[in-house]
Amino acid sequence: MSLGQRAVRGTVIVLASSYTNMAVGFLTTILLTRLLSPDDFGLMALATFFFSLLDLRNKMGLDFAFVHRQPTTDELVATHLGLQCALSLGTVVLVLAASPLLVMAGYSPRLPWIMAALAGIGLIEAAGTTPRLVLEKELAFARSTVVITGSLIAANALAVFLAWRGAGLVSLLVQSGANILFSTLGLWYMSRLRLRRAFRRQLAGWMLRFGLAVAVGSVAAVVLLQYDYFLVGTFVGATALGYYERAYKIAVWPTGLVTHVVSRTAFPTYAKVQDDRGRLSQAFNMTLWLITMVALPIAMAMFVTAPDFVRVLFGERWLPSAQLLRLLVAVAMLRPLLDDTGALFNAVGQPRRISTVLVVQAVTLVLLGTPMTWRWGVMGTAVAVGIAFLAGIILDYWYVRQVVDLSLTQAFGVPALGLAAGLFVWWGGRQFLGTAGWPPLARLIVEGGMSLAAFYMVAGMLQRELIRERLRLVWSLLWGRTAKGL
Repeated sequence: MSLGQRAVRGTVIVLASSYTNMAVGFLTTILLTRLLSPDDFGLMALATFFFSLLDLRNKMGLDFAFVHRQPTTDELVATHLGLQCALSLGTVVLVLAASPLLVMAGYSPRLPWIMAALAGIGLIEAAGTTPRLVLEKELAFARSTVVITGSLIAANALAVFLAWRGAGLVSLLVQSGANILFSTLGLWYMSRLRLRRAFRRQLAGWMLRFGLAVAVGSVAAVVLLQYDYFLVGTFVGATALGYYERAYKIAVWPTGLVTHVVSRTAFPTYAKVQDDRGRLSQAFNMTLWLITMVALPIAMAMFVTAPDFVRVLFGERWLPSAQLLRLLVAVAMLRPLLDDTGALFNAVGQPRRISTVLVVQAVTLVLLGTPMTWRWGVMGTAVAVGIAFLAGIILDYWYVRQVVDLSLTQAFGVPALGLAAGLFVWWGGRQFLGTAGWPPLARLIVEGGMSLAAFYMVAGMLQRELIRERLRLVWSLLWGRTAKGL
């Protein structure tokens, strides 16, 4: 089986698993949001920010170093696992040392306990990362996805049960911990790894040096993706952060349709063809096309239906999240584009470019987000996040064109016209059909459906041949015929 066939079949497997996971997560989010309070979600989000800031393991880029280095040897496996566990233990020490300082700074006394629990969960996760990477590096997604999906279903069911029984914030911690524990055990079983005493200091040094460039970007990523939680939780309050966190959670659903697939399949695929610009360009353009044709229109539909979406799924209590959702879903549309380029730069051994982009975004968010939150509250935070993401996209795609062959007009021109058509149809429905006066559920279905239909009609008219070509390529790879270029 060719690389293209394995990559596309792997993508389909991950796609099916990811959509199953998203369906389970969608239902779980609805149930937990109805059962828990904004304060519960706000405290969890704030604790996650501080834990992520102190987390050493996820900042060192060891996973990228592991996948980048070919081939996979006993020494590589043992060294990666040893470094993962050592860094996780270091994180536990940092969390325990920092916790009293947070209480002294005026944060909730519950915060240290939540952070300690997250550090313990991180130790378990460290043990399961190596077998997962071994499977996914060889594009053996079928074995890893069954474990990940099964673990998620079991953990979410347990969390909902505990929330229903009144466990409150504890149910959120159990959700995370059970998921990590079940998946770690399952991944070790599926990978059939046999550890040997093969830790190599020289190899460890190389992995740390490789990851050092990623580390700067990882710190910036924490700031970029979670500094808004810090701003809202610190300057506005835990309740407001709960509304903000739920809005952001909903906003990333559309992009999650492709982000998870990109993060798990694009990087190993790009790594396999990193020395062939033609094949690398084809793989990157295919992934980018998937993002623009799936994530963007669904995010647009959520943008136009945001108030009804919140009202129907979560109830009137959560309506303060609706306007935030409109802003954040526009921001979330940019996220999979950044994830895809991140996979590309790591695969070709240029992690410093990711770090540069993330630092620019993080600095932008800190400089703008702090005064804007102080002046305009949660809405100011959301706008600042959008500006930071936009700055990153501009710089990111300037770098991308130095690595692969890419036409920005072809990649983004038609999707932009499709988005404009969808928004125009939504506005027209409000003006001429009177949908503003309809019942919320009917308005949600009709306005969302009309905007989606408009997007795909425009895309179909302007990119008919390209769509046919891409679909034929995917079909040929799925059914075992080697496609030209892959």
